[in-house]
Amino acid sequence: MSLLLERGKTALITGGSSGIGFALADELVRRGVNVILVARRIELLKEAKSKLEELTDTKDSVSIKIVSADISSIHSVRIAEEDIGRNFSNIDLLINSAGVVKPALLEDLTDEDINNQIQINLLGMINVTRQFLKHLPEGGAVINISSALGLFGMAGYTAYSASKFGIIGFSDALRRELKSRKISVHVVCPSDVDTPQFKQEHEDMPGWMKTESRPKAVSPVVVAKKILRGAKRGKFYILPSGMVKLLVIFLRFFPRLARLILDGMFPRP
Repeated sequence: MSLLLERGKTALITGGSSGIGFALADELVRRGVNVILVARRIELLKEAKSKLEELTDTKDSVSIKIVSADISSIHSVRIAEEDIGRNFSNIDLLINSAGVVKPALLEDLTDEDINNQIQINLLGMINVTRQFLKHLPEGGAVINISSALGLFGMAGYTAYSASKFGIIGFSDALRRELKSRKISVHVVCPSDVDTPQFKQEHEDMPGWMKTESRPKAVSPVVVAKKILRGAKRGKFYILPSGMVKLLVIFLRFFPRLARLILDGMFPRP
């Protein structure tokens, strides 16, 4: 089933204050869709709302709501759901875009580094989806942002890859659960995207991980358009990068060759 976005529909976006989440919010507001942005930092949410209001001439007809919440805490998510439920009866599109990354060898990651990536990237997505499912009507959709590193692993991203692989499994199971309710589920596996988090990730990564062979990060605006196009076409896997699409084909039909290619592409300590 494909996603049908019309003026007056409502989308909830976690991680909506920046990066892919904000780019999706921008694209949706331009199409006349009401957006609810959920993130931890209220100051970034206020900035995002202001930018969205500046970019559209439809302030009177499009609602832009911001909610501060820690999605890794089910208590915080429940409070956010109560707040949102008072203003919106339906959530036509749920986009789980919130995520964090800490690049480092497994033995160099702290307990907090590991817990943050699993709890925010995976458990946070589960918390939000479970709490808001009752607000999704027939014809609604869930879009979960995973990563290319949810399809194959890369040294320095053990905890991150674990969380992103988990998102794909969660999304596939959820797709089957919601099929009878005619709610579509889509999972997005982008490569590097030019976001504030990616810039911070590059600064934080150890020297051996920095390589010129790594593909150039793409614009979140381009990724957002491809995500919505893929969801509209009813695709479960949405792969914005042509290189990732090619690697997935190789992994399926020529797995040994694909792993040799990946071993040559990715840096190792």
